[in-house]
Amino acid sequence: MRDEDDVDKPEPGEDQPQMSASEQLRVQTELAQEEEYKRTVAPPGKTRQLLIVMRHGERIDEVDKSWTAIAKRPFDPFLSDHGQDQAKKVAAKLKKYDIKKVYISPFFRCLQTASFAAEGLGIQPQDWTVTCAVGEFMNPKLMVKKGGKCPPGDINTWFFEGNGLKDHVQKKLPSTTASKMQVGKPNFGHYPENLLISRRRFSKAFQAIAEEANGDNVLIVTHGDGVNASVTRIWPWALSHPVLHTGFTVAARDKEEDGMWGPWKMLSKKGESGVWWRAELQPAYHVFKGAQGVVQGAAGGVGSLFNKLKR
Repeated sequence: MRDEDDVDKPEPGEDQPQMSASEQLRVQTELAQEEEYKRTVAPPGKTRQLLIVMRHGERIDEVDKSWTAIAKRPFDPFLSDHGQDQAKKVAAKLKKYDIKKVYISPFFRCLQTASFAAEGLGIQPQDWTVTCAVGEFMNPKLMVKKGGKCPPGDINTWFFEGNGLKDHVQKKLPSTTASKMQVGKPNFGHYPENLLISRRRFSKAFQAIAEEANGDNVLIVTHGDGVNASVTRIWPWALSHPVLHTGFTVAARDKEEDGMWGPWKMLSKKGESGVWWRAELQPAYHVFKGAQGVVQGAAGGVGSLFNKLKR
């Protein structure tokens, strides 16, 4: 009688592929890349738009724990050396998506990340737009690492130091680059934010950017919660994990025969590009939506009956 652990083992003499571990990894990686590419291609006869939402690279305050306490702008750290390398290398992963436009949070780490990535992709500064619409989750307790704090008062005053968004960008990037960039939403809105307000802002911003891009594929360089929002706007039941530096999601929508855009679909699979999520709440979410529909239907029925009785 064969041992249970031996059931799936090949018998001696059976043909087995002789392949090294590195060769297996190469083949499997190539197949995975082919599968990912197929997911981004539009169905026959349709136009597809891609929306890639990416987190910035590693921040200096994540590797230098003393930086926050001595920094003049502890809420706006720059990239570490490793973060710069991450931003340069991610371009190779993004090339397959044929990105035409880049939208960027005004935080320094995002401006740097976008600059390195866009240069690697060959996208000219004229097609870069900096916008406060995709800025950090505006929670002062989360915006600064331990040892620092956000200044009091209006965020648009202390973040831009009394100047506008355009001047801010020109201080952070070379003038030859900054002078050619476009400026989107020039100031931050609600401050401080809670999670609901932040996710709602990101969702609206992503949709507005997609419309403004007029069908072109777009890269949005933002923050961890922005990447999480790119998942939850499509799958409200998803519970997100922390996003890796330069981790990104890819979503797509197809233009229908009537010229209208269809719904967004998440093309990314969890974990394949530095973004993870869990699905434990999916059953509960559908139960909630079903119950919500019943309540709304009942309320509509009562309202209709009331109107008839008034006649």
